[in-house]
Order: sequence, then C-alpha cells, then structure tokens
Amino acid sequence: MLLTSCESVIEIELDYMKPKLVIEGVINDLNDHCIIKLSKTTDYFNQKTNPTVSDAVITLTDNSGAVVKFNEIEPGKYSGESGQAKSLVKYSLNIISEGELYGAEATIPQKVNIDSLTCLYNPESIFYEVGYVVSCHFSDPGESRNFYRLKTYNINDCTKAKNSKDLYNDDISNGKNVELQWSYDVYQQNDTVIVELYSLDEQTYDYYKTLFPISGGDDMMSLTNPANPSTNISNGALGYFGAYTISRDTIFISPTSAVRP
Repeated sequence: MLLTSCESVIEIELDYMKPKLVIEGVINDLNDHCIIKLSKTTDYFNQKTNPTVSDAVITLTDNSGAVVKFNEIEPGKYSGESGQAKSLVKYSLNIISEGELYGAEATIPQKVNIDSLTCLYNPESIFYEVGYVVSCHFSDPGESRNFYRLKTYNINDCTKAKNSKDLYNDDISNGKNVELQWSYDVYQQNDTVIVELYSLDEQTYDYYKTLFPISGGDDMMSLTNPANPSTNISNGALGYFGAYTISRDTIFISPTSAVRP
C-alpha cells in the first residue's frame, strides 16, 4: 500500500499595528549631557530597519524649575546639557513629536558609594574558569528601599563594559553591609578592573527587570522584542526615562590582593 500525504501552506494574516513612539533615555550624576533616543516600532515580521524619529521638541525640567532644551545631534538622537544631576532631584521630560505630547518623570536616587573591592581566586569548576572573581562591597542605606546593578571594565583588553543582567534590591539587606559578586567572568593576574555600582530608581529597576527576559540582556528595546517591557512614559509611548547614580572604583588583580578562602 502506498501512502501519500499533502502539506498545505497556511498563511496567517496578522493585524497591522500602528507604529508607536519608543523613547529611551537616562539621566545620571556622572554625565553632563542627557541623551534621548526616539524611534518607532515596526511589525514583528517586517523588521527591515529601525526607523528613527526626527524634528521632536524635547525639554527636561527639574523640581526647581530649571529647563534644559535638547538639540538633535543625529537622526533620532537628542542631547541636552543637563549639568551634573543631584540625588533626590526630580526631573520631568516632555516630548512633542508629530503633534503629540509625551511625558515621563524620574527622580535621581540616593547615591550609594562603593566601600571597597576584593577578588577571590577560584580554581576551575563547573561555575567558573580558572581566575579571580571580583566582589563589590558597600553599605546599604537603611532609610529607603534601594535598587542596584553592576558593570565592569577590564582596562588591559579595552573591552566594552560588561553589563550584569542581575538586578538587586535590599529587601533582605536593608541597612546592612552588602557584597555583590561579579559572577559572569573571571579575571587574571595583572588585569586592572573598573567596577561601577549603579543605584537605580525604582522605575528603571522595573524596566530592566521586564526588559532583560525578552531582550537577551540588551539595555535597550530592539525590533525583535516579542513583548513590551514596563514603561513610565505617558500617551501610549514605549521605552523609559530612567535615573541612576554611579559609584566607580578600581582594583588591580594580583596574588597579594586576593582574598583566600
């Protein structure tokens, strides 16, 4: 008996989704300029380009009434000379694009400084390669809820900052001495490692927390995100306007600097 089968091609027509404005930007206490990026979404199966948005009017106002105006420095990228942002200052972002008004608010959180950096030598295991694991030590403020993230740079190989996808809060460490271990890479003798401790506002923490699982760890939305992360922007726009402070310290990896188990 000869069995035959036929396969039909089923074409699924997806509903057209009107493009939405995507707003992405942060303000922090280390950079004198605030950068805002504007783009638009596209259909999930029509990802040819990431369309940028030009000719928007953008202003940033702090709670003292000081206003910063933005200039478009390249298509879809706007820069404003915000000066050094200060902890506990609230900023309001307003954007007028294609006749629509969008807004967002963010407050620079209390800065938490790195107290010290240490490194621990680990032999090869199922968790690490052979090398030194770096830890960041700091004192968590007890009077508020705090949110953190780490980044590291290896000066010797001039690599791009390695971003941790792990986010931390102080729900179980409020007011205590904290050690956060960089668990993504090991370092070797004579490496010089810069560690940055980011103190995030809660909105930025929530944005990253919902973005990372759908973006593979990227800091920004992309055309391939299958879902939309949380946002603090009004009028149906996507993305976020975040705020954080940065504490930075450096450690030189050597046998004398290692903490022995």
